[in-house]
Amino acid sequence: MNELHGKAAELRALHTPGDPLVLPNAWDAASARMVVEEGFMAAATSSFATASILGYDDGEH
Repeated sequence: MNELHGKAAELRALHTPGDPLVLPNAWDAASARMVVEEGFMAAATSSFATASILGYDDGEH
């Protein structure tokens, strides 16, 4: 199993019935550090944040 499949399996394992997976949204490196410091096991991000940090337009207007 390659690394990507392993990470996908870890994320799937966090989805358990009766115990909702809460994914805080990290917009940049600072907010990602806060998510980690608060003990969340995973984080979400937005297409705008990802595109913006790389210097691209998001395209979703």
